[in-house]
Amino acid sequence: MLLAGLVRYADDAAGLEKLLRLLQGFCTIACGLPAFADDVDTVLKLRAQFALGRRYFRFLKWHPCWVAALHAFRKQQAPVITLLEVGKCSFLGLYFFLEMGSIGNALGVSASEWAANVQREANKAWFYALVLSIILGLWQIASRILSATAKAPTQIDETPEQKPAVVTPAIDSRVYTQLIIDCCDLFIPGSAVGWIPVGLVFVGSASTVSSLLAGRQIWNRLVLQQRAS
Repeated sequence: MLLAGLVRYADDAAGLEKLLRLLQGFCTIACGLPAFADDVDTVLKLRAQFALGRRYFRFLKWHPCWVAALHAFRKQQAPVITLLEVGKCSFLGLYFFLEMGSIGNALGVSASEWAANVQREANKAWFYALVLSIILGLWQIASRILSATAKAPTQIDETPEQKPAVVTPAIDSRVYTQLIIDCCDLFIPGSAVGWIPVGLVFVGSASTVSSLLAGRQIWNRLVLQQRAS
């Protein structure tokens, strides 16, 4: 049963990408540990291969991101939510688009200096997208809590026993999970461009936590699909 689930997970494009990302995170941690100092070149090559494999899955991912930005712009919702969603999807699409232009260096068929600069700008766009996604998640949580507080009854003639309790509306757990994922991912582009000074062990650990949480979501989706079939 477990083996069949692992096979389904590896057959799923998103699941396989997250599996490679998890292995890349392990390699990043190993690069920062003294125990792997003698084998750091081998670990770096292994990490580069995992990273290269992941890039094939997101080579054209900029298109659905920009389509999502257009759909968010057309939705009837609060202007702040629209602004955050459009900005998030637009910057994320820009990240994938710029990264697509630097794949030659990743493949080892070129060593262009401009490609390295393009990759740096891509990481900046990813950083901006994550910041907007974090703000969006916090806004969604805060707005629901404030909405519950505003709707609470305010009768002053009720005794404490009669006064109904304020019930905070349940917030989808996926909002909290995505918030944690985004906060962990923020250290990856932040450290790459030098905005967040953290070591390889910290970056690898954050990437590993993010990959496990995102991978769990994919696993749950595949389980539901299997039960429905």
